[in-house]
Amino acid sequence: MGLVLWNWFLLLLTLVSSSWSLNSDGLALLALSKNLILPSSISSSWNASDRTPCEWHGVLCDRQTNVFSLDLSSSGVSGSLGPQIGLLKYLVVLTLQNNSISGAIPPELGNCSMLDQLDLSENSLSGEIPQSLGNLKKLSVLALYSNSLDGEIPPELGNCSMLDRLDLSENSLSGEIPESLGNLKKLSSLALYTNSLHGEIPEGLFKNQFLQYVYLHQNNLSGHIPSSLGEMASLRTLWLHENGLSGVLPDSIGNCTKLEVLYLLYNQLSGSLPKTLSLISGLKILDVTGNGLTGEIDFHFENCKLEKFILSFNNQLRGEIPSWLGNCSSLTELALVNNSFSGHIPASLGLLSNLTYLLLSQNSLSGPIPPEIGNCRSLLWLELDANMLEGSVPKELANLRKLQKLFLFDNRLTGEFPEDIWSIRWLRSVLIYRNGFTGMLPPVLAELKLLQNITLFNNFFSGVIPAGLGVNSRLRVIDFTNNSFIGGIPPYICSGKRLRVLDLGFNLLNGSIPSGLTDCPGLERVILENNHLTGVIPAGLGVNSRLLQIDFTNNSFTGGIPPYICSGKRLRVLHLGFNLLTGSIPSGVADCPSLERLMLQNNDLTGPIP
Repeated sequence: MGLVLWNWFLLLLTLVSSSWSLNSDGLALLALSKNLILPSSISSSWNASDRTPCEWHGVLCDRQTNVFSLDLSSSGVSGSLGPQIGLLKYLVVLTLQNNSISGAIPPELGNCSMLDQLDLSENSLSGEIPQSLGNLKKLSVLALYSNSLDGEIPPELGNCSMLDRLDLSENSLSGEIPESLGNLKKLSSLALYTNSLHGEIPEGLFKNQFLQYVYLHQNNLSGHIPSSLGEMASLRTLWLHENGLSGVLPDSIGNCTKLEVLYLLYNQLSGSLPKTLSLISGLKILDVTGNGLTGEIDFHFENCKLEKFILSFNNQLRGEIPSWLGNCSSLTELALVNNSFSGHIPASLGLLSNLTYLLLSQNSLSGPIPPEIGNCRSLLWLELDANMLEGSVPKELANLRKLQKLFLFDNRLTGEFPEDIWSIRWLRSVLIYRNGFTGMLPPVLAELKLLQNITLFNNFFSGVIPAGLGVNSRLRVIDFTNNSFIGGIPPYICSGKRLRVLDLGFNLLNGSIPSGLTDCPGLERVILENNHLTGVIPAGLGVNSRLLQIDFTNNSFTGGIPPYICSGKRLRVLHLGFNLLTGSIPSGVADCPSLERLMLQNNDLTGPIP
C-alpha cells in the first residue's frame, strides 16, 4: 500500500514541477485547450513539459516569451472559446477564422488590451457581441463575419478608435447601426451586410473621408441615403442593395470622385439619377435595378470606364438610350429592362466588342435592329423582346458565334429569319414568338446540341419540322403553335428524355403521334390541337407522373382513349374533342383528382359515363 502511495506522490510531483516550468501564457493556453478542441496535429505540440509555448503550433512569442499571436485559422478547431483567453495580456493577433468553434464570444477578450487583429469569422459563434470589445483601443481589425451572432451592435465599438476594418456581416444582428460608429475616423472598410439591421443610416457614418469600402446590403435599412455621402472622398465601393431605402440619390455623390462600384438595386429610390454622376470618371459598375427611378439619363461620361450599367426592372426611366454608351469600350453588361425608353437602338452599341449581355427588353424601342450589333462578338445574351421593333432581323447577327440566348419576342419583326443564326452552336434559348417571321427551319437546327428552349409560336413559319429535332439531350420546350408547318412530328422528338413542353397546335401537321412520346418521363404539356393528325393515341400516354395538359382537339385520331391516361394523378386538362375516337371512357378518368377541364365531344364514344 505504501509503495502505491509513493508512486502517486512521484506522479503528482512530476506534474507539479512540469506546471512550474511552463510560463503563465503557456498555462493559459493549456487551460484554453480544455474547451477549445484542437486536432491532434496541433495538440501534439502543446506540451505541458515545455518551458514556453513559443514552439507550439499556431503560437508566436516576443523576445520575452510572451504570446503575441495565436493563429489557428482553417485548422479544424472545434469546441468553444473560454474566458482564459483574457489572460493573454500581450496578445496582438488572434485569428481563429474558418473553424467550427461554437458558443459565445467571452467578454474576457476585452482584457487583451494589446490586440491589434481579432478574427473569429466563419465559425458557429452565437450570442451577442460583448460590449467589452470596446476596450480594445489598439484594435485595427475586427472580423466576426459568417457566424450566428445576434443582438445589437454594441455602441462601445465606436471607442475602438484605431479600427481600420470592421466586418460583422452574415450574422443575425438586429437593431440600428450605432451612431458611435461615425467616430471611427480611421475606418477604411465597413461590412454589416446580410443581417437584420433596421432604421436609418447614421449621417455621421458617411462623414468619414478615409472610408473606402461600405457594404450595408441585405438588411432592413430605411430612410434616405445621407447627403453626407459626398464627404467620403476616398469611397471606392458602396453596396446598399436589398434594403428599404427611399428618396433620391443625393447630388453630393458627385464628390465621390474615386467611386468605382455603386450597387443600389432593390430599394425604393425615386427621382432621377443625378447629373453629378458624370463627375465620377472612374465609375465601373452602376446597378439601380428594382427601384422607382424616373426621368432621362442626363449625364454622360467623357472617358467612360463603365463595365456594368444596369437600370432594369420597376424603374420608369424614359428618353432615348444615350449613344455615348458606345464609347464605353470596357462595357460587358448593359441592362435597361422594363423601363420606358423610346427611339431607336443606337448603332454605336456595335462598338462594344466586350459586351456579353445586351438586355433592352420591355421598353418602347422602335425602328430596326441595328446590323452593327453583329460586331459585338462577345455577346452571350441578346434580349430585345417586348418592344416595337420593326423590319427584318439583320443577317449580321449570325456573327454572334458565342450567343446563348436570343429573345426577340413580342415585336413587329418580319421577313425570313436568317438561316445562319440557326448554326450558332452555343444557342440555348431562342424565343422569337409573336412576330411576323416567315421561311422554313433548316435541318442544321437539329444539330444544336445545347438547345433547351425554342419558342416560335404566332409567326408564319412553314415547311417541315426538321426530322432530327429532338435527337438532343437538352431540349425542354418546343413551342411552334400557330404557324404553317406541314409534314409529320419528328420521330425522335423526345429521345433526349428532358422534354417538358411540346406544343405544335394550329399547324398543318399530318401523320401519327410518334410512339417515343410515351417514353418522355418529364413531359408536362403536349398540345397537338387543330392539325390533320391521324392514327391512334399511343396506349402508354399518361403512364407519366408529370403530365398536366393533353390537348389533341380537332384532329382525326381513331381508336380508344388510353386506359391509363390519368395514371399520374396530376392531369388538369384533357381535351380530346372533335376526333374519331371510339369505345368507352376509361374509368380512370373519373379518378383523376386534379382534372379541371375535360372535353370529349364530337367523337363516337359509347357506353356509360363513369
